[in-house]
Amino acid sequence: MKECNKLWMYLLIAGICEIIWAVSLGYSEGFTIPWYAAAVVIFLSISIYLLSKAINGGLPVGTAYAVWVGIGSVGTMAVSIILGNEPAAPLNMLFVGAIIIGIIGLQVTCGAKAQD
Repeated sequence: MKECNKLWMYLLIAGICEIIWAVSLGYSEGFTIPWYAAAVVIFLSISIYLLSKAINGGLPVGTAYAVWVGIGSVGTMAVSIILGNEPAAPLNMLFVGAIIIGIIGLQVTCGAKAQD
């Protein structure tokens, strides 16, 4: 696997871990349910570790962070909708679509040289 692809894979897995810890946080009821509280700590740790691997491997910090947060935001909202904890309002979906377009744009343009 090419090094760049490996870094993006780290970032994707970090984003998936972000979804898991964020959803678990909602179910932890203020860290009073041990199983969910443990999931928050474990998956948050894995997520940040993999984010740091992607950044240390060469992905730009701003791009990596924006994609990581975007994957977490979109994924957490999708899971919350599927679980019935959040409405799938059309305006919400429009803005989630904007986040997805931004993530794709950042991934496609990563490594492009700035125009002087």
